[in-house]
Amino acid sequence: MSVPSDPTTMAQLVDTIAGTPLSSGEVSAPAAFHWRHPHPDTDAQLVLTGDETGISWRLAQGWSAPMLATELDRNLAALLAQVADDPHRPIGTLAVPDRTAQDWLARHGRPADTALVGGLVPDLVAHQAQQHPRRLAFGSGPASLTYGELDSRANQLARVLRELGAQRDGCVGLMMDRGSEMLVSFLAILRSGAAAILLDPAHPAQRIAEVLDVARPRAVLTLARLGAVLPPGAGTVVAVDTEWPRIHRLPTDDPGIAVHPEDVAYVVHTSGSTGTPKRVAVLHRSVAHSVATHQEGHRITAQDRAAWLAPPGSSVSVGELWPYLCAGASVHTAPPEIVGAAPLLRDWLVAEKITKAYVSMPLAEQLYQLPWPAQTALQLLTVGSDKVRRWAAPDLPFEVAVACGSSEANGISSCLVPWEDRLTSATATSSDRAAPPPIGRPWPGVRVELLDTAMRRLLPGAVGEMYLGGPELARGYLGDPAQTADRFRPDPYGPPGARLYRTGDLACFDERGRLHHRGRVDREVKIRGFRVDPAEVERALLAQPGVQDAVVVALADEDGESQLCAYLVAPEAEPHRVRAALVDLLPGHAVPASFTLLDRLPVTANGKVDRNALPAPDWTTLRKPYRAPRDEVERDLAQLWADLLPVAQIGLDDHFFHLGGDSMSANRLAARLSRRLRVRITVRAVLEHPTLVELAEFVRSQVRIATRS
Repeated sequence: MSVPSDPTTMAQLVDTIAGTPLSSGEVSAPAAFHWRHPHPDTDAQLVLTGDETGISWRLAQGWSAPMLATELDRNLAALLAQVADDPHRPIGTLAVPDRTAQDWLARHGRPADTALVGGLVPDLVAHQAQQHPRRLAFGSGPASLTYGELDSRANQLARVLRELGAQRDGCVGLMMDRGSEMLVSFLAILRSGAAAILLDPAHPAQRIAEVLDVARPRAVLTLARLGAVLPPGAGTVVAVDTEWPRIHRLPTDDPGIAVHPEDVAYVVHTSGSTGTPKRVAVLHRSVAHSVATHQEGHRITAQDRAAWLAPPGSSVSVGELWPYLCAGASVHTAPPEIVGAAPLLRDWLVAEKITKAYVSMPLAEQLYQLPWPAQTALQLLTVGSDKVRRWAAPDLPFEVAVACGSSEANGISSCLVPWEDRLTSATATSSDRAAPPPIGRPWPGVRVELLDTAMRRLLPGAVGEMYLGGPELARGYLGDPAQTADRFRPDPYGPPGARLYRTGDLACFDERGRLHHRGRVDREVKIRGFRVDPAEVERALLAQPGVQDAVVVALADEDGESQLCAYLVAPEAEPHRVRAALVDLLPGHAVPASFTLLDRLPVTANGKVDRNALPAPDWTTLRKPYRAPRDEVERDLAQLWADLLPVAQIGLDDHFFHLGGDSMSANRLAARLSRRLRVRITVRAVLEHPTLVELAEFVRSQVRIATRS
């Protein structure tokens, strides 16, 4: 490869190519390797060395696409020729003329759509009811539903909704816990032609009110036993449990309302990257394609018994229901105190003969480290995460797969299609296990593009922002056209009108077409499987009286699980009052685990908050004066807390959730107490008795009851 003979000219060439450093959050352009003189500590993927005799190059050890090395001589020569023609040309505009790589990207980023979409959810469930009316659809015992019962009750409730004004492009709120009433109500809303606004009864009332204020539903379906107080603008409130005797008298036949693929099926709330919550509107077309791809990828049959474990207001809950109910399978839900406790959940999965289940990463890692009976019915455990930390053991009696997606665009899983070439805990080789599990490959029909900040394609091995396209894209954000335009971009590589969803995730392809997660371009994090934007939490903190400044970061605990930690400049605010206010504003997973008071936030030379200079979290700000445990029960309980929390000394008045406890650690505490005392202690007991003295008294009462019996 020839170069200018004058070394000074070569140095100028290197400086020209180096260009201006990219700003924070930007992704390097297709040819934006680090062009500079080599350095032993360089983080460059490609290092060039040049003098009057020629140019040599070397690849970093982490280069993930050695297949391209054979083309580098030719490509570098072409790039340098472009620079020679225009020495002042920005590096981001250089063209990479590697057709082999581009063909490879097109092949791996655009899998053929093999999913056979048989229809929309209301029609597919009706078909199952017509063909198999007595087949079990939900649960067991008195609360169970057959397909015939599910279908007829949904038709009756759909008629009520139509009378209340539910129609196409309208919406109906759905605020219930998991159970037969929610299942009937969800299907009824879809049958009415309206969109279901999925609301979690566990979320704060103000947050639910904000969603309803934007959605303006014609009605809200709920349960009287929840005791929910809804705002005046919520529309007509129908308590399905108490109103059912009247609803049950209505005709059970299909109301005959046309549902269109481009209509909105449901709206789900998710954390916003600007600090404002987003409400994702998902189309019937998107749900139908997701149903078909899940049925193909997970090999769902009518014999499956699926677990319904996700919170009722999440899009994960949708994926746990309709792929199975459209196939004639049954779904089953576990009591809340079991869902987050790995040993109890394992026992439930085994006892209920569950064949397929979906869980978040922290819970999954606990599950697949437990002993399992060899004859368990469980076949596939899917882990929902953008970055799974470790592989499950290959000798488990079931396979562990990975799924990555969002409400806006699902479509990546553990290489389950084709099934013969899947990558799971059972099929991973020793070389696969040398690195963390990839997030997978695109589902059939789903497009993945890894692009730079100018929407240019990156070569295999290069890290770029992940964009998703295809039939599973949502319509956008309800009531927020600006956010919709920002995240759903015109597709420069697709047909006219096609869009790509900007995920905010950084990723790269390996040689086999598998995607590996490499972080985020924004600050969004996952807490216990839920997406949280720290900016949203900061916004809530800054709205509190006495809080002058605030920053929220995610820090890993001893188990590697992320916790939100708040740092406040609030000389006149009381931390426990600030936390109490956040509990009323944010879902539980978005409430910081710690509140650290500072005189001022550390800043960089540019005046921005220096998050790397923040001190370790202070776990004492929410504590009352120390009172020592008084007896063996309290001392044992204090030791159990200390084993689970980042605090060594536990006092009688300490509050489990003010010391860094969350629902996951509460489940672990309940399980350990149950094993030690040989009496059942549920996570609900921990939630209802959060101080050490309260929980100790409850434990004593349970021991007394067990002793008498």
